[in-house]
Amino acid sequence: MSNFGDVILTLPVLDVLRVNYPDSKITVMVGPRAAEVFGNNPYIHNLIIYDKYAPLRKKMQLFFQLKKGRYDLVIDLRNTLFGALLPVRFRTSPFLRIPPHIRHMRQKNLYRLMAALRHREPSMPTKERLFYISPEDENYIDSLFQEHGIAKSDKIIIISPAAGGKTRRWQKEKFVGLCFSLVNNYSVILIGRENDKPLTQYIKSECKDLLETKTSNKTGKIFDFAGITNLAQLGALFKKSYLVVVCDTGILHLASYLDIPIVGLFGPSDERRYGPWSTKFKVIFSPIPCRPCRKPDCKFNTVECMQKISVNEVLDSIDALLKS
Repeated sequence: MSNFGDVILTLPVLDVLRVNYPDSKITVMVGPRAAEVFGNNPYIHNLIIYDKYAPLRKKMQLFFQLKKGRYDLVIDLRNTLFGALLPVRFRTSPFLRIPPHIRHMRQKNLYRLMAALRHREPSMPTKERLFYISPEDENYIDSLFQEHGIAKSDKIIIISPAAGGKTRRWQKEKFVGLCFSLVNNYSVILIGRENDKPLTQYIKSECKDLLETKTSNKTGKIFDFAGITNLAQLGALFKKSYLVVVCDTGILHLASYLDIPIVGLFGPSDERRYGPWSTKFKVIFSPIPCRPCRKPDCKFNTVECMQKISVNEVLDSIDALLKS
């Protein structure tokens, strides 16, 4: 797989394998964009970066390389020829029919694993644990907190305002209003990639302007961490937070995997397939007739499903989660 969120949704499969076969050696094959999920991970014996644009000759070389690996089990969550043709005793079937009541992609991945194990009942991990956060990653977040004056006693809320497609994005003005409503009671940390910095800087700047004009004796705490953390460091940051507010992105699945409380904002995406899976979460969506849809562009050119989500709805969900 190549998408970051899709790969995070496969980590529970690897957790089950690691718990049930602790002496096994695990090889993972992913696309270049998702390789960071497994970077410096001591639990992965071999990481193969698959380039789908490579010439056929290179792909054939990779196939014979895998064949020499003499694998016992192949879990292919993309139903490719690699999984179908490798000579192994146990494998996922490209013709497997998944029952219609299993809708979430995390559960579908686990179902494929169980079928490959011929429906044996493996031990389920008590907590997900394969995603590796090193002591150095945690120390880095501690140093950022010290640098920005964030105390250990601060109540931290993480806000991830970016999203991969325009139909999944909540209005930046509403993120400003949300941050303004939170900053006097919480330390709000904006996150994102380097190319998200114009968005996070806009939200932080506008929020500070509102604080200066609408409050006379309060100064809120809002910080911009976009572009200064890698994936493992982001995981370390999540573990220090009260909850995460996020649209339908891979970040939502990382927070879910680490069991961080989530307020998820969903527009056209189907929350039953890609929604959060933490122990505690709230999903917010507008129940309009055309959603969910799987189109990259809104056929009505309005993205009404996202625009109808109000700041007050998000604040109410945050309050409900924190009270619980």
